[in-house]
Amino acid sequence: MAFFLRPSPLKCYDAAILATAPKTRSLSEASQRKRRLGQVFTPCDIADWMVRAALADRPKRWLDPSLGGGVFIDALRDAMDDADDDFAPVVQAFEIDDQLDIKPRRQWPQIDVRLARRDFLTARLRTRFDACVANPPYVRHHELEYPPTLWQRFDEQIGTRISRNTNLYCLFMLRIWSMLAPNGRAVIITPLEWLNADFGRAIKSYLLNENALDSIWLFDDASIVFGDALTTAGITVLRRDRTVDEPIRVATMANGQALTRLSSSAIKKFNRCDLDPDAKWTVLLRKKDERRVAIESKTTTLATIATCSRGIATGANDYFTLTENQRREHELDKRDLSPCVTRANDLQEGVFDRKKWEQLCDAGKRAWLLTPRQTCNKNLAAYLEAGRQRGIDRRHLPSHRPVWYRPEKRAPAPILISVFFRERPRVVWNEMGALNLTAYHGIYTKLDDENEQKLDELYKWLASDAATDALLAQSRVYGGGLRKLEPRDVMAVQIPRGLVR
Repeated sequence: MAFFLRPSPLKCYDAAILATAPKTRSLSEASQRKRRLGQVFTPCDIADWMVRAALADRPKRWLDPSLGGGVFIDALRDAMDDADDDFAPVVQAFEIDDQLDIKPRRQWPQIDVRLARRDFLTARLRTRFDACVANPPYVRHHELEYPPTLWQRFDEQIGTRISRNTNLYCLFMLRIWSMLAPNGRAVIITPLEWLNADFGRAIKSYLLNENALDSIWLFDDASIVFGDALTTAGITVLRRDRTVDEPIRVATMANGQALTRLSSSAIKKFNRCDLDPDAKWTVLLRKKDERRVAIESKTTTLATIATCSRGIATGANDYFTLTENQRREHELDKRDLSPCVTRANDLQEGVFDRKKWEQLCDAGKRAWLLTPRQTCNKNLAAYLEAGRQRGIDRRHLPSHRPVWYRPEKRAPAPILISVFFRERPRVVWNEMGALNLTAYHGIYTKLDDENEQKLDELYKWLASDAATDALLAQSRVYGGGLRKLEPRDVMAVQIPRGLVR
């Protein structure tokens, strides 16, 4: 299972998958196959750096658990050409993609590459390895088909139940660590998702307890290191011979080229006790002096005074949401619809009032949500029958509702916050009292309804720079600097205790 990255324009690339794919396969079929196997290209400059980072102790026994087209073996060959001694490593490689035409003796005659066409996670291994350089496959949990016994082995390894939502690359990391020799070192490039996601908590705790983390090199969120895979990237170095008090080195780079130019002044050092496995690490690692949004005694979480709910999921937005012209065309009574925010770009920060909602209507935006009353007039009945003719009632979400044409009941939220964002989330005061679809979460306060001043203070704080920092610390990060907030991320944000008094 290879995990490749898109080629960089500066160097050659491991293009074995493209070269050996059948010419008759359509792009969509090729894309589906790559996604199923977790395959994306590895830039050669990053592969070169990773291999040279693993060469510190001239390791003899090498492991490549997801060979792909062999970009790391190519980098190892180049490093051997630069060496002035008779360094001769033995590489144990694994690859399950039978459409890759790999012939180690022809491709790397000077390196003893022993290729196993088996899954690294299930293969029986007796050897312990001095070095591993890897780009594990990126396959989400719902696409994995491993038996319970394999998961149980990882439970035993880390001493607790590993989340069954864990991505495949984390399972690779854990097995790689278990296969390292006493002085072994592993250099592994993965998405940074595990540093922030819930499934990463037990893994981070285990690696900290094992004193395994030697360094973490993060690429900037704005960089698309993984090519067409919209995710972040980072390199984790695991080492077996670390001393108890040895710090964990951390740095952030703009791209692969910056790895070779990394100065010592750009490297931060963390003690293991500095890192809470339950916290989201990306912001913490990038800003050591901002480990906490505020002093614990002066803050509490938003959950103490508010709840956060995702927006309404209709299952067929093009049917359940309407423009004002569509409402008039079907002669639907306004009492059978509710004002609604349907798209992220329909709102900007600030106050969303009736005037702005009417501007959406005038611009032809879908600003109505179908919320029928108990009794149906003839015009509504005709619209519902048209929906049945289109099969709307048989779609997944509508078919699982008590009444297919009535979306879930939800009171208008006083404060809305955007789900996806880059530099800062949009925080909106919902003066209009509009409902919202899934582009926004709704924040409902537990404050006294008559205490409008406190509600206003909460809104103003959520729209502040301090709140942006707190929300950034809780957000999930994707490639290109894209960030996402889940409802529980919003509720975990640290807020000043003064807002609850």
